[in-house]
Amino acid sequence: MKYLYFILFGFLTVSCDYQGTYTFEVKNETSNRIELRFENENYYYSSDEEYKDTVSLSTGEEKIIRIIYAPLNSPAHDCLNEHGMTYFQELIFDTYVEGVKLEKQLWQPENWTYSSSSNWAATYSMIITDEMIEPNNK
Repeated sequence: MKYLYFILFGFLTVSCDYQGTYTFEVKNETSNRIELRFENENYYYSSDEEYKDTVSLSTGEEKIIRIIYAPLNSPAHDCLNEHGMTYFQELIFDTYVEGVKLEKQLWQPENWTYSSSSNWAATYSMIITDEMIEPNNK
């Protein structure tokens, strides 16, 4: 019986933090080849997936660029717009269009569309259009 109390006490005192899965996908709807060159490789929240420092996207191509696990105290929510880059530092990248660096920072929260697929998983999608990569459109 003594062991039962220790086990029960252990269950009651252990914290149960939930982990949210955030998938980031990008689609290239321009007529140009796009490269995303990532600045940070921070594996603290990232998945075990192998992700390259540079992701290339041909016209019409869509790729998952990162899967990031972040601690949650409530069901998945629009963490990027609510908390900014707190959990997503490894998502910062430079954008290259046909090998030329774009000054606009496409990784900014306003460029992502949020959708929740379950209580603990969400997807952020970005569709890169010709309008987004125009030099005068900052």
